[in-house]
Amino acid sequence: MLRRHSVRAGLLFALVLASSLSCGETSPTEPGLPSDLTAPAFSENFETSPLRESRELLIDGRPTDIEWNGTGDPTFVIVRGSGGNYFVLVRTLWTFDASTGNPAGIYFMLQWPDGEENRLEEPLVTTLDTGDADGLNTVDCFNDTRITHPAFWYRDTDQHEDQVVVELYADSMGGYPADMWRWGAGTTDPSTPVNPTEYLGADFDETEGAAEHPLGGGVEEFYNTGSGWMFDVGLRTSKPNTLPGSSVPVRKHDKATRDVRLNRGKPTAYVMWDKVTSTFMPCDTLNPIRLDDGGIRDKTWSPGDYLPSVTIQLADSSQGDVVARGAWLNGKWSLELRRDLIATPPDSFGTPLPPRPDDVPLREGRRYMVRFTIYNASKSQYSQTELLPIYLRPRSTP
Repeated sequence: MLRRHSVRAGLLFALVLASSLSCGETSPTEPGLPSDLTAPAFSENFETSPLRESRELLIDGRPTDIEWNGTGDPTFVIVRGSGGNYFVLVRTLWTFDASTGNPAGIYFMLQWPDGEENRLEEPLVTTLDTGDADGLNTVDCFNDTRITHPAFWYRDTDQHEDQVVVELYADSMGGYPADMWRWGAGTTDPSTPVNPTEYLGADFDETEGAAEHPLGGGVEEFYNTGSGWMFDVGLRTSKPNTLPGSSVPVRKHDKATRDVRLNRGKPTAYVMWDKVTSTFMPCDTLNPIRLDDGGIRDKTWSPGDYLPSVTIQLADSSQGDVVARGAWLNGKWSLELRRDLIATPPDSFGTPLPPRPDDVPLREGRRYMVRFTIYNASKSQYSQTELLPIYLRPRSTP
């Protein structure tokens, strides 16, 4: 996490600043950064494969060379703001199906320095101690309601997830309509589908997209026609885990009867998959997060223990258009995102439909505007690029 006014000489800084030293200079200066982004055209078919299979480029937060090196040298853009001034590496491309020639999707890959991975968004923290010195339960849950009493729970408003907001405008002047996508490390990133072969009996709203994007989750999507940002239609990736005006959890991690693994294999420390939760009750004297940690002896609630403030679900309808995944490693985030160029599913007969009114259609050979905003463990302090022109370069012809 980059604190305000802090300076970190991370990998991305070193790459850019080392190239900005002129002869005789002893301190780096800001280089002449490019003013636009170019998205070259890629095929989503693996033409050299003996099976000639077609699939999406993998959205997994790992920017592998085979996927991204074709975009040429990376572009570095500067973000400025109360969250700090630093450089972000950006790559972008758009794809088509080589067998049909039909346009497919647009991809973005961002990398930026961040000294700490933050995935909890305002967790629900308890002040209770329900165990003795040996970790044995001391609460008679049938006559004691402290576990679910509001006096013993509070929301930690100082803890926030890392976030990225992408704004995409309809033309090269930054005109409306516009799209906005919000990726959150804890509220959207874990909303990935489950594998139907591993979790037998899982509902379709748990498995949708597992074949196309097995590691990619949804984001929160907004649109703007000039009168302000509004949510796209559909279920979002997360929903509150409290009643209005309360800090007491409504749900907790649980193991459903059809499960083979707690919490659908997702990290209990910051994720609660909605389908495998249960109602939080006065008899829940054990912390389900610590219960899953074999290295901890005391499983009862202790002061400072917490539950996530949201439960995770798969987005649907127009909220499910953007697929994203972020990975943090060695002081750096890598984030990959994808959306259909024209985000409209065909009808039941496969006939293309007009673009949705809440998604900007993107077309080959045209120029648009994009802006990136990064929040490092904060809801108020952020760093932002200028509006950057983005050009969807036409595919080359032989």
